Amino acid sequence: MSISIPNSYVNPNVRTVGVSKLRLMNASQLRDIDKTLVIQEKDQPLAVLLKYEDFMAMQQQLLAVLQTQAVLSDKGAIESIAAGRADIRSGNTRTLEEVRKPTKKD
Repeated sequence: MSISIPNSYVNPNVRTVGVSKLRLMNASQLRDIDKTLVIQEKDQPLAVLLKYEDFMAMQQQLLAVLQTQAVLSDKGAIESIAAGRADIRSGNTRTLEEVRKPTKKD
């Protein structure tokens, strides 16, 4: 089964550009780019060019997904989450103020 993701899913400002047109662009033009470019040759997609900030945002999202996957793969973490949810349902909780309140020594 293959999954098809439309270009607009990633960025509604996707535009295709040929390799020869890309070669004509200088650093200033690349810096001012406001669209994601799909670089292609003879209607065959070769690569994607996007702003560095967009790339870093994608990397942060990927890292968040990987961290979530790691937590969800840890049986001990899942058991702790389930226990915490059970405590909440049963009312076995304390406020932050109660937790931070210093204990009295006898």
